[in-house]
Order: sequence, then C-alpha cells, then structure tokens
Amino acid sequence: MKAIICEKFGPPEVLQLKEIEKPTPRENEILIRNYASAMQAMDITFRSGRKVLSGIDRIFMSGIRKPRVKIPGLDFSGEIVSVGSKVTKYKKDDQVYGLSKKGGACAEYMSISSTSEVAIKPSNMSFQEAASVVGGAIPALAALKDLAKIQSGQTVLINGASGGIGTLAMQIAKHVYEAEVTGVCGTSNMSMVQEIGADYVIDYRTQDFTENGKVYDVIFDAVGKSTFSKCKNSLTKKGIYVTVDFYNPKKHLLQIITSKFTSKKIKSGMLGNFDDLNLLREWIEEGKIKSVIDKVYPLDQIVEAHRHYETGHARGRIVIAVD
Repeated sequence: MKAIICEKFGPPEVLQLKEIEKPTPRENEILIRNYASAMQAMDITFRSGRKVLSGIDRIFMSGIRKPRVKIPGLDFSGEIVSVGSKVTKYKKDDQVYGLSKKGGACAEYMSISSTSEVAIKPSNMSFQEAASVVGGAIPALAALKDLAKIQSGQTVLINGASGGIGTLAMQIAKHVYEAEVTGVCGTSNMSMVQEIGADYVIDYRTQDFTENGKVYDVIFDAVGKSTFSKCKNSLTKKGIYVTVDFYNPKKHLLQIITSKFTSKKIKSGMLGNFDDLNLLREWIEEGKIKSVIDKVYPLDQIVEAHRHYETGHARGRIVIAVD
C-alpha cells in the first residue's frame, strides 16, 4: 500500500511517499481503507519535533530523537474492509470517521482498535468532509460543552473563528446551543465566518476585541494566541475564558488559582471526549454543522499541504485525499 513515512524530525521535506506492507488487524481491531485525512496542529508537532510537548507526553506521543508516529495523519474517514475475530461493534463495509492517536491516516489502509476514537460516518458527508470535522469539532466541544458548559442565550466570542477549530466552534455555539456569537478573524474571512453563523464579526487587523468595551459569557481562544490576563476585562462577572493552549504550564496554574479565588475563570487541558463523534454525527445529519475545507491535497503532495498549514492562514481544514 502507499503511505507517507516520517523517519526523522524536520521540515515538510522529511515526509516521503513509500510502498509498505498493508497492516493486518488484530482480534480487537478493524482494518480501514482510508480515503481522507485532515491536518491539525499535532501533525506538525509530530513531524517537526517542536517542543510543544514535554515529559511523559513527549516520550509517548512525539518521541525524543526521532518521530514516534511513523505514518502521519490523525483524523481519518474511510470504509471497513475487515474486522478482527472479537469485534462485534462494526462490520465489513461500514463507513467510519474518527481520530487515531497513533497516527496512520496518511496511508491507504490503517488498523485501529474498535474501542478507539472511531464512529459511523455522517451519511450526508463525503469521506473528505467527514475527516475534516473531527479534529476541529472534538476540541471545540471540549471547550464549549465540557469546560465552559455553554448555555442558550449566552454571549460567546470565538478568537480564530476562521480556522480549523474555530469554524466548528462557531457552528456549534450558534446552531446547536443557540448562543449569540461573535467571531474574530482576518479581513478576507469575515464573510465566510458570518455565513456559518456569526452574529457579529470583528476584524482583528483593525480592532482589538479586548479594547472595545464589550463583554462575553464565554471567550474561546481557538488559536492559543490570547491570554486570560488580556481578556478578563472582556468577560462578564462569571465569565469563562477557554483556550486550546492546554500544554502551557502558566495557564494550568492560572486555572487552579481562578477556580478557587476569582469569579472569572480560565479553563484548559482537555483533549476531548470521542464519544461525542456520535453526537456530532446527529447534528451534521440534522444540518446544523457543515465542513469548511480550505484545500484538498493528494497524498503525493503532502509536503505542500504541510507548508500551507504552517503559513497559519488556512480557512477551515486542509484535507489529504488518500484515493
């Protein structure tokens, strides 16, 4: 089978397309013919060796001297071609989507535990569309549903509203939880952010949302570029600031302090609950959430895909077609 192999840390050029042996599923695994993967920040971390992770996380997730994840790609969508002898939840020909913590989605076939982060794909989405929602919606749900405990009618601001996580957070906040949503993005993405649900849009190039005098029940920093200290005056009395920057020790300390001593809170540190894939499928099939895809790259152009991702200007998700 064709697969992208990463044997050393480095720039996008370390990624190589090779022919390798197709995996054989173990008794509790499913073998998936993978059709699409979508890029996320951890793909860059695993490839580059960038020191975002530390301690046990760095040893068991990214590796020390060379990548622990040999085949990149965490988000996936495809069709089951065979199941292990102890698998009862899924069957051959089931169409699925999900996330593999051990990577492997940038390959034509991948084996994954049937009890892992996988679910039946939304019926009204293509494989590429389904792969594109996983890595954005799961952290968005962790932030809004689990950490901020978002409520109908609340005022919510999404910083980074046009990105891979932000576009899903916008739709979840507006169309699922019926909040009043403000999106912060660049000039060129303002119309798109409004189309997917924003009640108000702020161009970060011309206006600093922390200085406009408005306050919000929830501020979700979907790009990890703001701080609680800068945003706290933009929170209501019992407002919550949530960030995707869950590897920042200073923010963990602030989370402990604010949880005990202040009415305004900072929350971080949750990767997400993958049982929400089934909930997400329901919302997608009800028409509440759609994918936002910036560009689709074929497998043999993954170097260009990584370069594009690292510009920081992707509009929604970047998808790798594994056809």
